[in-house]
Amino acid sequence: MNQSPHKLLIRRILVALDGSPHSQAALEAAAHLAELLRAELMGVFVEDVNLLRLAELPFAQEVRRHTATIEKLEVRYLHRQLQRQAEQAQADLKRVANAHALSATFRVARGPVSAEVLAAALEADLLALGRISHAGPPRLGSTAKTAVAQTSRPVLLMRPGLPFAQPILLVYDGSPGAERALEVAAYLAGENGRLQVLLWAENAQQALAQEEAIRQSQQPKGLNLQFRRLTQPDVANFAYLVRLSGTGLMVLSDTNTRLPTAVVHTLLEELDHPILLVR
Repeated sequence: MNQSPHKLLIRRILVALDGSPHSQAALEAAAHLAELLRAELMGVFVEDVNLLRLAELPFAQEVRRHTATIEKLEVRYLHRQLQRQAEQAQADLKRVANAHALSATFRVARGPVSAEVLAAALEADLLALGRISHAGPPRLGSTAKTAVAQTSRPVLLMRPGLPFAQPILLVYDGSPGAERALEVAAYLAGENGRLQVLLWAENAQQALAQEEAIRQSQQPKGLNLQFRRLTQPDVANFAYLVRLSGTGLMVLSDTNTRLPTAVVHTLLEELDHPILLVR
């Protein structure tokens, strides 16, 4: 791929596939980004070694989905289930890649899920994950938490419902990390021409200066820019303004930023929203 107008050079996007609705949402969003960036899709399905070890225990049982009966969890049965899930994941990847005319590769790994996903991400430029693996509360799943905390790659956290038809939402504090996020957000916003910006500044004068700088830098792109100011960099304030904005994908950085890292990571965990974490 040729160098794109932004500094986030993406050639390969890895998607962790597990068949859940959140995983499917991550796959669709990753394909959308890959089409925009002319990138390659990479899919990985992880056979959870901890689940396989559990099946070897004499007291391991499961509730069969279709019969609601409790039966002994057999290793052979579990292997067949995992094989079917892997085949379905590969078929899903092929279907979505073909729909977007993308090149795609797929592989199956076995081991601890988070560790295998992070290892596979070393071969990619961006990691796309569902916010949670299966039905449950909206808090971030364990694999997504590990990825946010440990990988140096940009991370796309998705939930069902594609956000790209809606305005991109940027969190901006004037830092080098925010400048990088601005370049990415502005590029993605070029599809529909709308970019909303949450400004974190120490005072109103600084916020106005940030707004003017963004307007000047983005003027050649002709974006429809809207600004709101964050008075406090806390999760409650973020959540309120995000709901008020009604936007799609939120873009922010957790490196070289003035926002407290703990606040950013708590925001990622508790705000049930599609997020692209730029690094």
